[in-house]
Amino acid sequence: MHQPPTNRSFYLSLAASTLRFAIIVALVIGGIVVIDQAFPALSSDDGGDGGGATVPLTGGTIGATGRDTTGPTGETAAGATRPEPSPTVVGVRMAVFNGAGVSGLAGDTQARLEDLGYIATQDPADAPTSYPVTTIYYNAPKDKVEADYLASSFFKKLDGVEVVRLEPDTADMDPSTQVAIFLGNDYATLKAG
Repeated sequence: MHQPPTNRSFYLSLAASTLRFAIIVALVIGGIVVIDQAFPALSSDDGGDGGGATVPLTGGTIGATGRDTTGPTGETAAGATRPEPSPTVVGVRMAVFNGAGVSGLAGDTQARLEDLGYIATQDPADAPTSYPVTTIYYNAPKDKVEADYLASSFFKKLDGVEVVRLEPDTADMDPSTQVAIFLGNDYATLKAG
């Protein structure tokens, strides 16, 4: 038989409804926090990449020709804006090779780069062949921004610095090297002048 509702059943029903509502609110807030963490560039005021010691590019990206391929705001020819990756200087692992045949050129250059925070993976050495133009090889696709930055900042006074992907197993160097700098005759001429 049915009995009339009591105050106890009313309060239990109210407590259960309140608990359900609190759980739903907690799940919604948790979802917002997860989405905010998953897409920090969309919600971050600084538009950063999560911190770290970075040096931002001042223009667009520098292509293999050493020329800026985007406008000053990061717009491509099609007009779409995309975020520019920032190169890291401190801790980038590099190797310097003398492709110009000028004594001490690689050692002096490596010392200057180490003063900026780069880490040498090996002693400066002579390149296996002569290089007319300074060439910067990058090891992995993620290291291209580092090579482009070197070309546009450290070697900015040179025209036509080449930035090229290092093919696996083509060079006898430490595998942890991110960028390998082969100094060319153009750099030796600049340093002599």
